Amino acid sequence: MPALTIDAMLDFAGDCTGNFRMISREVQLPDADGTPRELFGKFFGVIADTMREILRTEWSPEIEDAWRKLLGEIDEFIAQSEVPVDG
Repeated sequence: MPALTIDAMLDFAGDCTGNFRMISREVQLPDADGTPRELFGKFFGVIADTMREILRTEWSPEIEDAWRKLLGEIDEFIAQSEVPVDG
């Protein structure tokens, strides 16, 4: 699952050839697996934090900026994909 998620993130950040659809599909199925929608976006932040820990000294300000930009774009995508609740 982590490899699939990272692949989806890279596709989302790049050409959007299809693997990013995992993100879209999960956003469209809020709470389907018991995970609240607001936690879905945080999952990607956990991946970034883990990569930062793994890379340690190789994690540069440029890498940090690229991840922050990507995470912001994913958060925006999730927000735009929210289905309005009647009521």
